[in-house]
Amino acid sequence: AGVQSAVQQLLHEMLTQSVLHLIVVISVGAAALLLAAVLMCIGCNALAFLIDTPQMRQNAWQGTQVLCSDGATPQMVGGFKSAQLDNFTAVLMIKTAAYTGQQTLMEKALGGYRAELAAEEGQSGWEAFCTYGDGSQTHDGGLSYTRYWHGYTLPLRLLLCVMDLANSQMLLYFVQTALFAAVLLLMAKRGLCRVMPALFLAYFLIMPMAAGVCLQYAPATLVMLLACCAVLAWDEKIDAAVGLPAFFALVGLVTNFVDLLTFPLVTLGFPLALLIALRLKTEDSVCCVFARTVACCACWALGYGGMWALKWVLAGAAFGWERFYGIFTQIFLRVSSESGGEQLSRFGVLKMNLDVILAKKSYLLLMGATGFGVALASVSRMIRGAKIDMRALALLVPAAVPFIWCIVMANHSFDHTYFTYRNMTMAVMALYTLIPCIVREKEIQ
Repeated sequence: AGVQSAVQQLLHEMLTQSVLHLIVVISVGAAALLLAAVLMCIGCNALAFLIDTPQMRQNAWQGTQVLCSDGATPQMVGGFKSAQLDNFTAVLMIKTAAYTGQQTLMEKALGGYRAELAAEEGQSGWEAFCTYGDGSQTHDGGLSYTRYWHGYTLPLRLLLCVMDLANSQMLLYFVQTALFAAVLLLMAKRGLCRVMPALFLAYFLIMPMAAGVCLQYAPATLVMLLACCAVLAWDEKIDAAVGLPAFFALVGLVTNFVDLLTFPLVTLGFPLALLIALRLKTEDSVCCVFARTVACCACWALGYGGMWALKWVLAGAAFGWERFYGIFTQIFLRVSSESGGEQLSRFGVLKMNLDVILAKKSYLLLMGATGFGVALASVSRMIRGAKIDMRALALLVPAAVPFIWCIVMANHSFDHTYFTYRNMTMAVMALYTLIPCIVREKEIQ
């Protein structure tokens, strides 16, 4: 009875703390921040279509031809799905970003238009799809991706105005590498060197060389790294200004704006693991750490889902409410347990995603060596008198999220295993952060 009472009291305190964190999100400052972000996103999409140069169109055409010659889904390292690119979607992104049709500014900002040209004599369907048109010919099929924001449009359009696709890819890869280095420097500054092996491993499993040059993979990866930098540099200022759950709501919102449903969970998991590791250096209680973790996850989901729902509403208002039929058809498809008329095992799909990592001996060797190293260091600290820190178990919350996501999104995770597996790196980041953080060498100062 005493144990049951203690557990009930603990759960009650955690629920109370979570509710308090969520209330912060609807404060005036947090609400103003999120509203400003939404308006800025819409403005950026509109601004993109005010920019049009002959060089942009030429680079768009040249870029689609290069991707066409490479194929729809080439592998940078043969036999590794993790190194597989999605050139099909990259072509779609270029054609969408470089569209210059005659629709109104807001129609182009919300519509996700792209020109679809009929195959010429001798052209394959793939070659026809990879033929860039400026929009004066036709926009048939251009609204098929209305359900997405296409927030990459402005930066991609600006890049195409000044350089071709290959140089744009190299610039994106450089920016990604520079941001990763910035995260490491900030971790060292904040005393999180023990967590660096977790970041190195999880980031490596994302396959940064593929995530850096593939236009579809880059947005989520860059948002993740920027969010990590923000948490490491300004977590206390963010908490004081709008609350950390509101920050994660903003991260979810921005993720949905720029991403085409690739591996969005990394923008939650990586910065959240770092935040928990930072909070273990403070006086926060077990309940407070768990409550903040749950609140941040919930608010990220609210920001991500709310931004997506807003896009559907705006698309319905701009192009007719019958578009909701297509949108909800896609939703029901992606959460279903069938593909191509065949029934899927949801847990079988989960295994497929895990196997992208676990079926490779090189990955298993790296994971095993890293796990052994950080575990040995933790055991050594315990021998020297370190204490178990139960607050670190809050990392099990983000570790569980990608498993739930994969099971719920069975159809999508089955059709696109070669990039959806990256959601699982969120669990790797959380679990390998847990190992060194579960012990603490001395009392909190």
